[in-house]
Amino acid sequence: MSQPLIPVTLLFADGVSHRLQVPRGGKLVETATAAGLNLLTDCSNGQCGTCTAQLVSGSVELEDYDRAVLPDEDRACGTVLPCVCRVTSACAIELPYDSSEALSEEPAPISAAVTAIEPVASETVRLEVEVPDALVFEPGQYVRITPQGADFHRSYSMANVPGTNRLQFFVRLVENGAFSQWLAAAKPGDQVELSTPHGTFFLRDEDRPRLFVAGGTGVAPFLSMLRSMAAQPASQRTTLVIGARTPGHLFALEELKALGSRLQGMDLQIAVEQDAEPGCHTGYPTDLIPKLGLDPATRVYLCGPPPMVEAGRRAAEAAGLAKGDVLCERFA
Repeated sequence: MSQPLIPVTLLFADGVSHRLQVPRGGKLVETATAAGLNLLTDCSNGQCGTCTAQLVSGSVELEDYDRAVLPDEDRACGTVLPCVCRVTSACAIELPYDSSEALSEEPAPISAAVTAIEPVASETVRLEVEVPDALVFEPGQYVRITPQGADFHRSYSMANVPGTNRLQFFVRLVENGAFSQWLAAAKPGDQVELSTPHGTFFLRDEDRPRLFVAGGTGVAPFLSMLRSMAAQPASQRTTLVIGARTPGHLFALEELKALGSRLQGMDLQIAVEQDAEPGCHTGYPTDLIPKLGLDPATRVYLCGPPPMVEAGRRAAEAAGLAKGDVLCERFA
């Protein structure tokens, strides 16, 4: 009888990620090799430290290794040796080198066709594309989009759930921006190329409270996360804080409220900088972090412009949350 397969996400230093299905109790390196990934190792038995990596979620079991190579205090902080890892639960592991060092060649781009372009808020457009096969990714990750014949690309987070061939993005329109100018003339049927999914900003499979803080189109990766969470409701407390310049810049609120109901009463808070309506905070979303009474075990996800993300990091630490529990995604 075959062993159950367990998902393992490998995160490389250049932002590329690969997801493996490892038999329960199987060796990580063996499965990676079978999938065409040559993880950096030397001794292959935990004696040299060449393969040292960081476990960012989940757990693994380690076979015998040299404690001088991996001291107990480092192991307690999540450092692992992939060459002696046996997989026992879903996990994600960060590797301190680029994917090119593990791959013989860069993955080919994915062809896609535009299926819909729709304004959804002030300065924001929903872009939908179709790819030949269902795309597997971690909720919160992004792809690079290159219009056919263009010499530029832009990165956008998927807002849809993984495992579908219809991908949804929310794009902020920028005056004289190359992608915005292309989008203004684009129509269904136009061709684009997508990179493979990238990014370490994705939903962790953890039994702990979550705080999502989004600025502008930073709502997109949280839509993917919340849609995925709603498919398998859990008991974790989830708080979503959204910030926008004006009420007209907000989008997807009705769906977010519906998702909140399915997630056993997710707490949704809204902040706008100008013309706040009743029930909305006047100011920035990060202003609300100290007022939420967060559990110290909360995992914090911040996505938005760099100033918002940095303000969120400071506010989370001031609220007593561990720096290592704050995940960030910045965009211009």
